[in-house]
Amino acid sequence: MVAILAAIAYPAYVSQIEKGRRAECRGGLLQAMQQQERYFTQYNRYVAFTVAAASAPVRTFSGDAPATSSCFMAAIACSASKPIESCVEMQAVPQKPDSKIEQLLLTSDGEKACQIGGARTTANKTCGP
Repeated sequence: MVAILAAIAYPAYVSQIEKGRRAECRGGLLQAMQQQERYFTQYNRYVAFTVAAASAPVRTFSGDAPATSSCFMAAIACSASKPIESCVEMQAVPQKPDSKIEQLLLTSDGEKACQIGGARTTANKTCGP
């Protein structure tokens, strides 16, 4: 009986934990984008950085501290036709495995997307509101 309950409850519990982590990642992504916009107003360009950046002018993690954060942030140019001077794509990379998404994405143009199975999508409701 206990095994049956555990078999049903544990996947639901894990799903809720992942949803909470994705929510933290979305919040961190929005905060980092806001910092990018502030940087843009001062220097008339966005700043690119990697997940492993030691000192970026923009927050590189989603939580209170890097060790306890759900996601790390990275920033790249939106595309070859939209260089970093005019458009930035913020990427939230989960620190722990997520069964539904690989990355959350947000551009300075306002596009919200995520990467699922190696493909970028804006249609999946798992990507966020």
